[in-house]
Amino acid sequence: MRDVARMMGIAALAALCVAPLLAQETREQAIAGMRKVDSKEMDPTYTKAAPYAQQLVEEALAKHPEVILIAIHATPPGHKNLIVASNFGRIGKIGDEDDERCIRTGKSNLELNSTGKHFEDELILLDQSGKTIGALGVVFNYKKGEDKVALAKIADQVRDEMRAKLPNEAALWGAAH
Repeated sequence: MRDVARMMGIAALAALCVAPLLAQETREQAIAGMRKVDSKEMDPTYTKAAPYAQQLVEEALAKHPEVILIAIHATPPGHKNLIVASNFGRIGKIGDEDDERCIRTGKSNLELNSTGKHFEDELILLDQSGKTIGALGVVFNYKKGEDKVALAKIADQVRDEMRAKLPNEAALWGAAH
């Protein structure tokens, strides 16, 4: 009986030690683990989130707890394409080739990050009429073997929920409701 109890104790201790390694990151942990952005990647004249776009980000995060990171890329008047709202800062980060390609082609960028722990779907952001007004980056925790198609469907749902609330691109910079 003692041997069984001892083995159960060892198993419980091992589970406690391994569990943190298998646990998925919280939003805060994912943000803390992001790479540092170089100042040359930023537009120093665009530093404040677009009010309504930021509201859309916050609503999406509240409705979809499985989403850990989200960003809206758009082109404010007088600026290049850049991040105009997110839950991780980087407001004013200039869009890169992946962002531009997504907007230009209408095709999603689906990728795992370098650690394999996050799956990102970057897809076009549409207004109510179906016009492309930017890109939407939606990031999920990921474990090997998870269904990427199912995650991409959630990203589509997030995008479609935003679309229903966007009469046009200018609405992104409007007041939060």
